[in-house]
Amino acid sequence: MWPFDFFKRDAKKYPLAAESVRFSYSEQEVLQDITLNVKEGTITAIIGKSGSGKSTFLKLAAGIIAGKYYGKIKIFGRSKVLEKHSVGFVPQEVALIPDLTIEDNIKIAGLNLGIPEDKALDKAFDLMKLLRLDESIKKKPFELSGGQKVRLNIILSLLHNPKVIVLDEPFVGLDFLNRRLLWHFLESLKKKGFSIILTSHLLTETQDHVDKLVILKEGKVFFKGNMDALKSKLEIKYVFEVRFSRLSAENLGKIKKFCDYKDIKIVDTYEKYMMISLKNQRARNTLTNFFDKLKLEYEEIGFREPNLDEIFLKA
Repeated sequence: MWPFDFFKRDAKKYPLAAESVRFSYSEQEVLQDITLNVKEGTITAIIGKSGSGKSTFLKLAAGIIAGKYYGKIKIFGRSKVLEKHSVGFVPQEVALIPDLTIEDNIKIAGLNLGIPEDKALDKAFDLMKLLRLDESIKKKPFELSGGQKVRLNIILSLLHNPKVIVLDEPFVGLDFLNRRLLWHFLESLKKKGFSIILTSHLLTETQDHVDKLVILKEGKVFFKGNMDALKSKLEIKYVFEVRFSRLSAENLGKIKKFCDYKDIKIVDTYEKYMMISLKNQRARNTLTNFFDKLKLEYEEIGFREPNLDEIFLKA
């Protein structure tokens, strides 16, 4: 819990600050006591399993959900209603009008954001260059590829030059090249001082580009920090992968019992394959000695630092 006067003293230096936020749909509580802040010129990823509340929080912070909530959400220390122009929300769903040209889509989006048509077009042209959308604005959305539609969707959400950019699953359906292009675009905005908050299921890819991770679990903040802090919290420094020639149910049970006794966590197991989280090399030797004691034949697939996908299995 933050001090009572946090927002009076410090919140204005944060592009986005939330304190003790709770929100419910009917009888179901979706968010419980969400407290976090986003620093200027950073990329923050809010991740979690389906139903953890991550998309709900993003939509609530961006003002897309207008329902009553408890707690405080501030944009640069002010009410998010008063600072609505400072936030740009990019929805997961592509919100284009298919029967109108790109030009008309830009004009209408601009008017919805309170921007004159000429200024909306000027800003759109700048963003199209950055996102490499080299298409005639006389085309209609159905003439674009899937990746181009996603890029146009982002452009329409940023015409008012918001300093806080919120993206809900922006990489869904994009191939590797389009994802790389979008990451480069977001990183270029970060360098210019924009603050970016997003959610994504592409965890290993996300870890390489973000400054801060926030993990939601059952509507609560389970973790916030960087990868090293997450590894420390979950006590997983290495993953050890093995494949057995044969693994009976009896020996599997012995391995599980041994791991419980030694405080070694089995992250994943499938048929003859096993992934185990370890704190150090010594734990690896302890485990392989036990395999040898059971006279098991096995192949060591890897012993390495875990990626975010693998760490997330333990979260």
